[in-house]
Amino acid sequence: MTQHNKTWLVAKWEFMHFFKLKQELIGKAVMLLIALMVFFWHNSQGLSSEKYQVAVISQSALIGEFDLFEFKKASEPEVVLKEQLNNELIDAILVEQMVDKGITTFKLYSVGKHSWQKDLSTILTTYYSAKITQSLGLTQRQLQQIKNPILIENHYLDTKIKSEAHNSSETAVGVLILIGLGIFVSFAQIFVSITGEKQQRVTEQLYACMDSQTWIDGKILGQMLLALKAMTSTLISIVLGFGFFQVILNGQTFDLSFIDWSLLPWFLLFSILGLYLATAFMAAIAAAIDDPNHSGKTSFMMLPLVPMILTFMVMDSPSGLAMTVLSYFPLTAFAAMPVKMALIEVPMWQTLLAIASTGITCWYARRLAGKMFKMGMVMYGKEPGYKEMFKWAAS
Repeated sequence: MTQHNKTWLVAKWEFMHFFKLKQELIGKAVMLLIALMVFFWHNSQGLSSEKYQVAVISQSALIGEFDLFEFKKASEPEVVLKEQLNNELIDAILVEQMVDKGITTFKLYSVGKHSWQKDLSTILTTYYSAKITQSLGLTQRQLQQIKNPILIENHYLDTKIKSEAHNSSETAVGVLILIGLGIFVSFAQIFVSITGEKQQRVTEQLYACMDSQTWIDGKILGQMLLALKAMTSTLISIVLGFGFFQVILNGQTFDLSFIDWSLLPWFLLFSILGLYLATAFMAAIAAAIDDPNHSGKTSFMMLPLVPMILTFMVMDSPSGLAMTVLSYFPLTAFAAMPVKMALIEVPMWQTLLAIASTGITCWYARRLAGKMFKMGMVMYGKEPGYKEMFKWAAS
C-alpha cells in the first residue's frame, strides 16, 4: 500500500470508529416526528370549530368572536358564573376592575393555567390599543411616529464597508459557532482516541505497518471529517428548527434569504483549514499526555477556541486595527477573515493571502504533530516537559 492509501485507511477507521449512520438517521427521524406531532397539535385548535367561551363582566370590553374566542356579555352574577366555570360550561370569566392612570385592570378566572390565555391577552391588548388610539384622535401613522420617533441611517466614507442590507454578519457568526462546535467535537474525540491508544499501547504495534507521520495524518483527517459531520448535522438540525418555527408555528413561508450564499464557499474553505489546524495542534498536545486524569497539559487543548473568542470581541469594528491583524495572522485568520469578508468588501489578494498563510501553518502543524506524536507515544510513566516539547518541535 502507498502512503496515501495508508493515510486514508487510518482516516476511514478513525471516522467510522465514532460515526454511526443508523443513530444519525434515527435522531433526525425522531426530530421530524416530534415536529409533525407539534404541528398537528398546534393546528388542531385552528381546525376545530369549537371556540373558547369567555363570559365578560364589563361595560367596555369587546363582545363577539375573535380568532379562537367568543366573548359574551354576562347577565348572571359572578358567583353563578364561577359555578358554570367549574362545570366547564364556559372556559373563562373576564371581569373589569378599574381604570387607574389610564390603565384598565382585568381579572381573568379559569379552572387552570392554559396556553390559550396568552392568546387572549394578546387580543385584549390589541383591542384596547386601537380603542385608546381612537379616543385620543390619533391615526395609525401618528401612533407609529410616537413609537419610532427617529430613524438613523449610517453612512460611511469608507466605501468598502457593506450596508446593513448587504452585510452577512448572521452567516459569519453562524459559521464561527459551527467551527467552535467542530473544535469541541474534535477535542473530545481525538483526546480520547490518542490517550486511550497510548495507555493500551496499541500504537506501538501499528508502527510496524506505517510510520508515525502517516498514522497521525490519518487521525487528523478522520477527526476533521468527524467534526465536519457534526457541523453538518447541527446545521441540518438548525435549518429544520428554523423551518419549524417559521412555517409551522408562525405560518410564514420558508425563507433563508438572510444567508449570503456567495460567501459560503469561502467560509467552507476557511472552516476546513481552521479545523485541520486545530485538530493537528490538539493531536500534538494529546500525544504528550501520559495520564489524562492528572495532566496539566489538557487545558492547552482549548487554545484553538481563542481565535473565535478574539474575533467575537472585535467584530463590531471590522475596519479596525485589531480585526486587520487577526485576519492576517496565520493562527487566527481562519476565524477573523470570514467575518471581515461578511462585514466589509475585502480585496481578493487579502483573502488569498489569508488562505495561503493558514495553509502553510496547517502544513507546519501537521509536521509538528507528526514529530510530537512520534516522540510522545513511546514515552510511558513520565510526560515530556515543555522544554522537551519545544526541542522536538524545533528538531
